[in-house]
Amino acid sequence: MKATDIASSNSKPTAPHRIYAVIKERIIDGTYHPGQRLTEQSFADEFDASRTPAREAIRQLASEGYVVFRPNSGAVVRSWSETELLEIFRLRARLEADICGSAARHITAEQIDRLCVIQDAIELGGTDNSEANTTRVSRLNREFHDLIGLASLQVRMVSVLAKAIEVPVVHRTFRSYSPQQMQRSFSQHRELIDAFRAHDPDWAVAIMRCHIHAAKNAVLHPEVPAAAGSLP
Repeated sequence: MKATDIASSNSKPTAPHRIYAVIKERIIDGTYHPGQRLTEQSFADEFDASRTPAREAIRQLASEGYVVFRPNSGAVVRSWSETELLEIFRLRARLEADICGSAARHITAEQIDRLCVIQDAIELGGTDNSEANTTRVSRLNREFHDLIGLASLQVRMVSVLAKAIEVPVVHRTFRSYSPQQMQRSFSQHRELIDAFRAHDPDWAVAIMRCHIHAAKNAVLHPEVPAAAGSLP
């Protein structure tokens, strides 16, 4: 067998995951909007693959709730009702608060330093709520929260949380924020870091609950602005 044949055969099993990862990221970042049709052929053409890995990728996304199949339309990006989003945010508030409390007990100095570096990067663009900056901030925000999960040492709970928050609109929370709401989120991250430095679980839990409920209201009630006097 030629080296090129080996490379080709080794790459085939990864094709569905490669296509899956790209589609998922595009749904999360808003490139593909709710209700948009996704066709196997378009992804097969884009990735220079057959329709089979594209089909597998779309089916995987459907099993995770990103995509639904509709009669006469095929696969489309899923939309979420207010009731579903409310349930997700309530679950996040409970799980992520508990994870935060555990992180406060176990987090290392190196992990705290890393949180500071990530937060510095988050705030690099200030409270600019343009598409480019909110996309950048959302990615870094995910990294910030993932590190807290790692520090908690609660592997199973973090796994359950990951299933609960893998929803595009939740990841795009910053796009719903006004500059004031962004600043409030930044301040809450900074206070979380202070709670971790103090290794104070109760403080960390309280801040995370406030953080998640603030995000919930920004997404579900974007017409209600943050109070000017509520910010430091």
